[in-house]
Amino acid sequence: MMDNLIGIIAREEPEKLLKSIVEEISQQMKNKLKEDILLFIYEPSRKVLRLIGNTTEKKEINGCKIMTKEEKIEKELSKKSLLKYKINDELKALNTDYIYIYPLISEEKLLGVVGLFKENINIDTLEKTFSSYEIILKMVMENLSIKEIRERVLLIEKITDLIQETLEIEQLYTKYIKILNDFLHAEKVIYWELHDEKLVFKYGYGIDKNEILKKELCENSLEYEAFKKTDKLIIGRKSFLNYEKIFDIDLKSAMFSTLIVDGEKKGLFGIYNRNISGLRLYKNFDELDFDFFKETVKKMSIGVSRINLYNKIKSENDELKSLKESTENLIELQNNQLDKMNSLHKISQAIRSTYDKNMAIKIMLIGLTSGRGLRFNRALYLEKDNLRGFLVPKLWIGPDNFENVHQVWEEADRRALKYGEISQYLREEAVNLPDTNKLTESVGNKVLAYKGHPVLERVVQKRQIVHVKPNVLKVKGEELEDIYDIIKCEEFLIFPITGRTETKGVVIVDNIVTRNEISDLDSEIIKLFLDSTGLAFEMIENYNELRHKNKTLEEQKNMMDYYRRFKENILQNLVVGIIVVDRQGEIIEWNQKSELMFSKPRENVIGQNISIMKETFGEDIINTIDEVYEKQTNLKYPSYKLNIGEDKKVFDIQFSPLRNPDLGFLEGVIILLDDVTELFSLQKEMEKREKLAAIGEMTSRIAHEIRNPLTVIGGFLKRMNKKIDDPNSVKKYTDIINSELVRLEDIVSEILEYSRGSKLPRFEKINFNDLIDDVLMMYEDFVEQKNIDLKIMKNTDIINMDIDRNRIKQVLINLIKNAIEVVSDEGNIRIKTGIEKQKTAYFEIYNDGEPIPEEAKEKLFMPFFTTKTNGTGLGLPICKKIIEEEHKGKLYLVKSNEDGTVFKFEIPIN
Repeated sequence: MMDNLIGIIAREEPEKLLKSIVEEISQQMKNKLKEDILLFIYEPSRKVLRLIGNTTEKKEINGCKIMTKEEKIEKELSKKSLLKYKINDELKALNTDYIYIYPLISEEKLLGVVGLFKENINIDTLEKTFSSYEIILKMVMENLSIKEIRERVLLIEKITDLIQETLEIEQLYTKYIKILNDFLHAEKVIYWELHDEKLVFKYGYGIDKNEILKKELCENSLEYEAFKKTDKLIIGRKSFLNYEKIFDIDLKSAMFSTLIVDGEKKGLFGIYNRNISGLRLYKNFDELDFDFFKETVKKMSIGVSRINLYNKIKSENDELKSLKESTENLIELQNNQLDKMNSLHKISQAIRSTYDKNMAIKIMLIGLTSGRGLRFNRALYLEKDNLRGFLVPKLWIGPDNFENVHQVWEEADRRALKYGEISQYLREEAVNLPDTNKLTESVGNKVLAYKGHPVLERVVQKRQIVHVKPNVLKVKGEELEDIYDIIKCEEFLIFPITGRTETKGVVIVDNIVTRNEISDLDSEIIKLFLDSTGLAFEMIENYNELRHKNKTLEEQKNMMDYYRRFKENILQNLVVGIIVVDRQGEIIEWNQKSELMFSKPRENVIGQNISIMKETFGEDIINTIDEVYEKQTNLKYPSYKLNIGEDKKVFDIQFSPLRNPDLGFLEGVIILLDDVTELFSLQKEMEKREKLAAIGEMTSRIAHEIRNPLTVIGGFLKRMNKKIDDPNSVKKYTDIINSELVRLEDIVSEILEYSRGSKLPRFEKINFNDLIDDVLMMYEDFVEQKNIDLKIMKNTDIINMDIDRNRIKQVLINLIKNAIEVVSDEGNIRIKTGIEKQKTAYFEIYNDGEPIPEEAKEKLFMPFFTTKTNGTGLGLPICKKIIEEEHKGKLYLVKSNEDGTVFKFEIPIN
């Protein structure tokens, strides 16, 4: 029987060896013991006994396991004794409650157990029976371990070769995960790369993309947890239940190891499920697999670092080669730019040497185009027209045709070499350069509007340099069309000539002949050039402006002297007295008229305090000076009486603040004194005469008004005497005389009403609209008799105000009665009432009667003026007196024309 086992070991392939040996041992044990047995192999990594050898008919239980740690039989299995074991659910198919297990131990190492169905077997018999098989099992298992160690060594060598031979990073990853897959007999190998704190699927082997449920993993995933811990070994299905499922596969075991390159975590390698052909001792990954896997990942990190280093060295080497070439070009370019920088200082020096702006422009343009200057082919200067918002071509230097242009330039260079300094050459060339040429004449009638222009506005307003290249011209051709029509070149540089505050002009340069590219260094040199040139231009303008201002100041000084003398003559010859007092009260001006008025010489009062005039002026005048400072406005005392010696004089005195317009404060007070004593006397005389005239006219009117009723009364008295016996006639004449007496009484009452002073009103709170309604009710019959269309419009129903009821009623009666009398039958009267600005109540009455004649409008409110046959002419004057004097309101005629006549009065509510 041992020969059979040795023969199997000798001829069987290593992958199938364990399976074949176990089957043979199981059969031999059955033959010896004359009963079926179960042969379990121990998997130490998981503390599991797995059924491999089975001589019963229940083949479906093959692969079932006993969890020694969970079953708590580890300690008992270390003894050479028969252990009674209550079968678990996986072994239920045996149709028994218990089996008896005997441990197979070699050198104190548990190899497996034999499961028996009977207990009455001698332990010594079992030991003798199984001792040789224990040796065979140990040999087979050690043989398999040696094979795996050899494979691991080969794996390390293979990976080392891969790292040394591979220089492409992607190739390294793909070959590495394939090697891992083949060697570790893995079902799937994946590399997860770290991106933005997430693990992203990068490379995989043995996996279909459709099997991946998530290609980006966050912190709640098993992989991310393993990445944080660097390495992790997971065994058993239950271990995967607490994590998010990312594959559509049944996971039994997995290994993870973090790829750390140069101390930085780059990603995570994951190996999922052991998958080998034939029967293997351990179906899951174990610690040995895990150790070798971690070791290979460390080597992989060296390989990645090596490729990164290689690529870095290669890149740096390429950069060094490129740098060498660019350095050589740069040295040449720098030499060229240094020449230009040296020339730049000389050009600026030449520009600053002249105070003629036209000459400065020529020097600038020659410096830009000269072979000893900045070496542009052409340079155009456009002057800024502030008024119209245009850039106007001033001078354009360069070849107007390209025939023999190089000979012309060579000749210019030879002339330049005759001068020791380029600044001297530029000045000499500028003197000989004409103010115009064919190139300048070609653009003489063209202008460029810079306001709103997408490029020129940046140059002029924002003071930017604009470099137009051919590709820019293609994209923005429409925006640059007006400039291109002038330049006719696909690459040019536009830059401003600026002072400290504003742009003076714009320069456009190009290389239309040589086609040399305008470099960024050229632009930087131009920045230095435009700063110094702009300041030079501003200095020239300032110099010329200063000369002009000096000349203007001379003229202004002469003019000011003239005006000062002229003002002094005027001041001293004015017919009014002028006194000027400063803020300290000192007299700083005292004209000749003041000397005559107050008999005080100018030299005696200038510098004295105004209080020296207190005896003459009085305290009011002195105090008013302070009041002017406080109110900062003009004050006037008309007809102010002063005692000057023994004479009493009348003055119109006006106080005016003396303001400093530059500093914005009062420097003093101007006192103007106009002697109006004679005029005042004449006015008093005129007023006296006017009063006498008014009294005369009034007397005449009163006499006229009284004479009419008296004449009528006298006439009818004579008739009564003749017909004294006729009672009817006496009765008739008596009635007429009585009406005339009533009329005479009314005239006298109105005269007395107007002639006496304003009556003190008896104010009471009433509704103004109610008062109007009361008056209108008095005239209802008159309105009906003439069939008048009377309408009243109220913008508010209640107007509560303090007024004298009877006096305002008198005004309303007069105005309404006048309107009714004026309109014809079926005429129109409109009345409006309301409140304006919440302060004033108003009454407005309109009629469409005959308009008031123009010559009568100005006399309406004069006493005794009337257009009625029987009127006294005192109705409207009395109304005006009641409204304006007694109630502080206003009564006036709004209009009177063909459209109608409107009277209106306004009274403050309170």
